[in-house]
Amino acid sequence: MTGSSPPTRRVVEIVELLIKRQGEAVRLSDIVKSLGLNQATAHMIMKELVDTGWVTRNSVTKSFSIGGRFASLATQIDHAPSVSNAAKAAAEVLVAETGYAASVSERAQNELVITGFMAGSTGSDDRWHPAVGDRLPFAAPFGPAYAAWEPHAERQAWIRRSGVSSRAFEASLERFLEDTLSRGFTVERMSPEMVSAVPVMTKLQSEALSASMREHLDHILLEMTGFPDLLAESGRQRAYVGAISAPIFNRLGRVTHSISLHPFADLSTRKIEQIGRRMLKASEAIEADAI
Repeated sequence: MTGSSPPTRRVVEIVELLIKRQGEAVRLSDIVKSLGLNQATAHMIMKELVDTGWVTRNSVTKSFSIGGRFASLATQIDHAPSVSNAAKAAAEVLVAETGYAASVSERAQNELVITGFMAGSTGSDDRWHPAVGDRLPFAAPFGPAYAAWEPHAERQAWIRRSGVSSRAFEASLERFLEDTLSRGFTVERMSPEMVSAVPVMTKLQSEALSASMREHLDHILLEMTGFPDLLAESGRQRAYVGAISAPIFNRLGRVTHSISLHPFADLSTRKIEQIGRRMLKASEAIEADAI
């Protein structure tokens, strides 16, 4: 390749070079020599690739290698179709076992995409019929099964994307994410109507004209997005449950998919735990098969 080739072609060939020479210490001078680039052009391209996470630079050896973001994208391409199909098959089994509706979702950057929906036999899902391809923003309170396993900074970004500037709202979500980490699955109480109303309420809260109005909206949002207390040991406590969701991890330890059951009914703590453990077994089996 010559130094006058199109910029996009240069990027492609640099990435290809790093892939071919994985495990080697590839420095800027090696890239310049191998691809016939001038130093300034190579430096500019490598800076951009490092900034985007496609390439990593070792500050000690001053060498470059494929970055985590590029590796994650490559893994998802190989991982997504088989995992999505396996998740839908597992969801169908869960519907048959419980009678509740089920859905499968997949994370696409800052959106959650519905990739499967199976109606239940209890009739509790009559008011909610998502279509395959429907999208929700990956912003609080949507997608806690993904957010709980994110690094702290990503969790905070998930909360900020809600647009709600309320310390009480933030603290409630942080507690819930920690509980989810301990439990291994999420328990959410939003009804179909609440799912539709939350985006409207968060927008109203962010645009409230007075502190008192914002405070009232904060209370409403906390009530709408609150989560059942599963800490009771008696097993007799009951709570309204809109969704129980189990995460599915890829080989890099990131949550890429989720299986959800939607009871839309009052359930005992014992029942919730039984369903959650069953769902975790299903998600863990999918992960094991995908490796």
